[in-house]
Amino acid sequence: MLYLHETLTIVPWTEDEFWHVMETDYVPQVEKIGLRLVGMFKVGIIYSENIALWELDDWAALDRLRKFQDKDLWMKTWKLESIRYRTDCVGRVLEPAPFSPTLAQINKGDYKSTFYLHCMARVFPGKVNEYMNAIKKELVPIAKNWGMQLAGCYQVAAGEADSNEVFSIWTAGDMIAAWGAIRDTARKDPALKRWEAKAGVWRNDVTYKFLLGLVSFSPLRMKPELLEAVQLMKKG
Repeated sequence: MLYLHETLTIVPWTEDEFWHVMETDYVPQVEKIGLRLVGMFKVGIIYSENIALWELDDWAALDRLRKFQDKDLWMKTWKLESIRYRTDCVGRVLEPAPFSPTLAQINKGDYKSTFYLHCMARVFPGKVNEYMNAIKKELVPIAKNWGMQLAGCYQVAAGEADSNEVFSIWTAGDMIAAWGAIRDTARKDPALKRWEAKAGVWRNDVTYKFLLGLVSFSPLRMKPELLEAVQLMKKG
């Protein structure tokens, strides 16, 4: 499997319309050539930013996607129309860690959450495999005790990125209070301090973002009953 990570800069006040045309127009078209949506998120605090995560079978599927983007007439029209909603897109091709859930596993499992924690670590050269193995063996069990579950772990393979970047996405609760409880539990856990100390051997920097699972057609999203309540609030 391969994954495509896109950071999108959205034109202010067009986000809902952008999500709508993504669902009705873009997603059905790219699904035909093997691009499958894993997650479409609003980035918390940075309200003009969205992150999209897609799954592909292999490098051949990525080739088909590139040809589609370069030559397909529908895609050329989409590029012109999408300028109304987004002004920039930074893409990265990611390879998953062996323990990273696939889309099929996500669809079968319990990965729905209102908040997701998006972590991007810059790892020292030659330390990527060690770092990802440590995430599996040490951080995943620790985070589970805090109430968090790993939704994805990837290393950069190509694109506008550093080859030593490692991405991980974690469920982070359904309500702000739930995240507060997770955060308090983690801060009081001596295992977190031990992890941070050990992680410094593998990485020189890590950046955190909150992702909001507000998009109804995204496999990674908030629970249906909460999403329905949010949509009713928007209407009324």
